[in-house]
Amino acid sequence: MPRLQQLRYLVAVADTLSFSRAADQCRVTQPTLSMQLKELEGRLNAQLVERTRARVVLTPVGAEIARRARFILAEIEDIREIARRDDPDALQGTLQMGVLQTIGGYVLSLAMPALREAFPRLRIVVREDRLEHLPGRLSDGTHDVLLLPHAPNQPDFSSALLIREPLHLVMPREHPLAAHNIVPPEVLAGETILLMDRTPRLHDQITSLCAEFGAIEADDFAGTTLDTLRLMVTTGMGLSLLPALYVRSDVLRETLIVARPLASRAPVRDLTMVWRTSSPREATYRRLAETIRACVQPWGQPDGGGPATIPQV
Repeated sequence: MPRLQQLRYLVAVADTLSFSRAADQCRVTQPTLSMQLKELEGRLNAQLVERTRARVVLTPVGAEIARRARFILAEIEDIREIARRDDPDALQGTLQMGVLQTIGGYVLSLAMPALREAFPRLRIVVREDRLEHLPGRLSDGTHDVLLLPHAPNQPDFSSALLIREPLHLVMPREHPLAAHNIVPPEVLAGETILLMDRTPRLHDQITSLCAEFGAIEADDFAGTTLDTLRLMVTTGMGLSLLPALYVRSDVLRETLIVARPLASRAPVRDLTMVWRTSSPREATYRRLAETIRACVQPWGQPDGGGPATIPQV
């Protein structure tokens, strides 16, 4: 029968498609990982991985076994968590966190120092991915928790709202609207707005704002990275609406652009942490969510519904 460690090695290769990166992820040498996978193939009497100089590819059999191995490894971790429930030092081990590409870096730049201080024995491994991939990888055990703009509507997922994050108007420093400390939305008439992404909930808010106040949607670059949008604003291609946390981490340090909150009708997006309802680590995940929430809350939308100002860094 396969050994659990061999299954972990196979899953790591499936995730990275690289023996060297898989070995680093598993904290073993590459020869050790290769030897264990060879032994696993011998135990199963099946080729699991195709090895060439150019690339590493899982065979169909290898891909299916890796998929099932994720469930097994997730269940094993759940068993360990159940056994640790009465352990006062239970917040330990490894936590696999999947994050959306337009969320992970700037949220975790605020939260990770506090997480390390609060949970010194917990190793958090962060993996960025596309929105359409993340829920499936939570279900199959690849990830333990997700950071998403909203909770998927799935009955087997639980979630905690971290922040309701407003978008701020970002523009060149010399732009006339930069003279406003808080920008009235009616002055956006005729301005070109570079769109952040096509996430329906957020895109609909921005489209409605532009239509109501006469701004022009420039969707040529929709779905690009936040950094690319920031650079396009710097070159004068238009204005953009970017998340408050991203403003804090990457815009405030700029000298050529500035960010201003809208006086009203600012689009917002929810940031949530999501996990499997069946996981026995429910209490751990809620404590993690509370720690992240405390770090990012100053950048959220005020309860009174007014404009969110930009805290000083």
